[in-house]
Amino acid sequence: MAASELPAATAPAPSAAAHTSTASPAERPVERTVTEQSATATLARGVSISEDGAAKEGRSVGSSPSTQGAPVMRRPSLSQHPLFAAKARGLRTRIMRFTPSWFSVTMGTGIVNTLLFDLPWEATHPAFRGIGAAFLVFDMGLFVAFTIISITRYALFPKIFLVMLAHETHSLFLGTIPMGFVTITSGIARTGTEYGIEKALDGALVMWWIALVMSVFTAFGVPFIMFTKHNHTAEALTAAWLLPVVPPITIAAVGSSLCRLLIERDRLDYAFTILVASYVMNGVGLLIACGLMVIYFQRLAVHHLPPRELIVSTFLPLGPCGQGGFALIELGRIALDLLPKLAALHPHRTEMQELSQLGPALLGSGLMSGMLLWGLGIWWMFVAVVSVGSHYIGKTVAFNMGWWAFTFPLGSLNLLTYSLGNLFNSMFFNVVGAMMTFCVVALWTIVFIPTVTGFFRGTLFPAPCLAALPPAYVDRLPGGQTPP
Repeated sequence: MAASELPAATAPAPSAAAHTSTASPAERPVERTVTEQSATATLARGVSISEDGAAKEGRSVGSSPSTQGAPVMRRPSLSQHPLFAAKARGLRTRIMRFTPSWFSVTMGTGIVNTLLFDLPWEATHPAFRGIGAAFLVFDMGLFVAFTIISITRYALFPKIFLVMLAHETHSLFLGTIPMGFVTITSGIARTGTEYGIEKALDGALVMWWIALVMSVFTAFGVPFIMFTKHNHTAEALTAAWLLPVVPPITIAAVGSSLCRLLIERDRLDYAFTILVASYVMNGVGLLIACGLMVIYFQRLAVHHLPPRELIVSTFLPLGPCGQGGFALIELGRIALDLLPKLAALHPHRTEMQELSQLGPALLGSGLMSGMLLWGLGIWWMFVAVVSVGSHYIGKTVAFNMGWWAFTFPLGSLNLLTYSLGNLFNSMFFNVVGAMMTFCVVALWTIVFIPTVTGFFRGTLFPAPCLAALPPAYVDRLPGGQTPP
């Protein structure tokens, strides 16, 4: 009887080699995909894979028959490693899972100091500027602590820095570091001058240049990584894309404050340098941010609102609108005051005589742009409030670090409101700005309390980027088991 006529139960099975040789080219990628998926699943269970594809549980390839029957010690599952637990327990685990998003706390705290300092009525200054100074000192302590933790994290575990850069979301929060730093810079310059600290301005100027360099790295480096290393989709786009490019705008806004203090001390040439650098930085950040807001609008229209855990990010567009408009108006006012003084200081320099005529034009264009950005910011605030309300009202919501988006963006729009109030001497803008200030302080309180609670409970340390670490590297981390 021919082999083809044998019953199915007794038909000879084709050999692996024969199957390989007769498989069509279209089938082979499928086989490799299945093999890779199986290997990945095996690794996730803590089973090692040899070079020839054989799975082994705790024994090496080529182990003798006498040892094959011995009890096998299984490696712990990677999902049970403390690095991936629901809560971060212990200081070392908190350090390993400490992400740049924590610097958003310093941004929100720093903007409170700035707003309390800028209240438009002088009768309020002694009390509220004192409270603002306390916020500044507290913010400085937070930033130093977060910086030490971050340096420790990446010095002890350098691979974590690489996987953080490769993560589509966590790398965006690198922009929070220079923004938190430059808000402290502004506070040191203005509060230090208010309380008669002579070297406060000089120290703030050094810090401002450091923040500028940091902002260049985030505004140029992170987008390039997005272009070359990340896998983004239109549906997954969030307003967090703004975070790497907003720092230059904040640099420009703080630069206008430093220019004013330099003019008061007749350091006109230095003030002119800061003025030019601030305009350039504002151009880098604001124009890119406007383009991103257009893309974000399209994303909301096509794919609807973000999920509930990301809905607070709809407040982020308020940041570039507020900081950008504030910078344009204040830099225009600085130019109107500074350029004629420079022309008088350098009467033989033709370029200074020509530049002295630009002050009114710069202020006029800044005012017009500022009013347009204030209107745009109000529109985005409406979208954010309605979006958050539709997701949160009457529903149980888990707190996360994204809630800090309530503070800094709204405070940034508040700065623009104050700037318009000062320029127009408008009671309307002053009152609206004061109301927004107390809203920001209230939101800071609401967000800060669960942040402290979550820090000590270990519930605010999600680090999904760490899932990209090689399993062998995870085994060597504290809480794991070194591979044999």
